[in-house]
Amino acid sequence: MKITLRTFANFREIIGIREKEISLPDGETVGGLLKGLCKAHPTLQEKLFDAGAELKPYVIILKNGRNIASLHHIDTVIEDGDVIALFPPVAGG
Repeated sequence: MKITLRTFANFREIIGIREKEISLPDGETVGGLLKGLCKAHPTLQEKLFDAGAELKPYVIILKNGRNIASLHHIDTVIEDGDVIALFPPVAGG
C-alpha cells in the first residue's frame, strides 16, 4: 500500500523530506512505521521515544488529520492512501 508521510520542524531535518509517498506492507501500524523510520534515521529514536520506548509526550502524530492519541495510539493501523504527519513537541511563550 502507498501512504503519504509529512514531516515538520526538526523531524523534517532528521528525515530529510517534507512530504513523500512511501510503500508499506498491508496492515502496518503507526508503531511499525516509526520503527522503520528510526532504523533508517537513528537520531530520530531519541526524539520520538523515551528511555522506556514509549512515545514521548507532546509528540503529535496525525492520521488523516486525527491525532493517533484519539485512535489506537501507536497501534493505529495505517490504510492505503492515508496521510501520516509527524510533529515534534513545540514550546513557546
